[in-house]
Amino acid sequence: MRRLLPQGTPASEVAIAGAYLLFGLGALGYLRILGPAWVLIALVPTWAADVTSYAFGSRFGTTRIAPRISPGKTLEGTVAGFVVAALTAFGACVIAGVSPLATFVIALSVGPVALAGDLVESAVKRSAGVKDSGALLPGHGGVLDRIDSLLLVAPLVAFASRLP
Repeated sequence: MRRLLPQGTPASEVAIAGAYLLFGLGALGYLRILGPAWVLIALVPTWAADVTSYAFGSRFGTTRIAPRISPGKTLEGTVAGFVVAALTAFGACVIAGVSPLATFVIALSVGPVALAGDLVESAVKRSAGVKDSGALLPGHGGVLDRIDSLLLVAPLVAFASRLP
């Protein structure tokens, strides 16, 4: 079994990684309690941003934004992902009847927060010296790569769900 963190990793780093994972998964659990619409408000814009960033960046991207952490990320793909995330989040929130303030916060924040989650997970992998966070999804960087952005977006959406 492959480890995400190498043997001998300081306990403080393991604790931070564990807290990050639990915080994100806890927020997802909270959204599930609120109802399926809230889960979809977190999932759909996050995945739309991820797919758009990859597709647009692969085709048109030239300006690398974090070459040491995530060499494939481009400014062009990131901006396209932010725009699609905002539009998707706005649409999902309107359909679900979310308050205007919460809609505004989610639509403007989901793209940058998703990028931050992706970069945090990439930085953890780089510091651990591993390319994939698991072998369950070969070629996709592992299961953690499928939910890395969501681990920060879910707490954002959970916070916004409490706004008037």
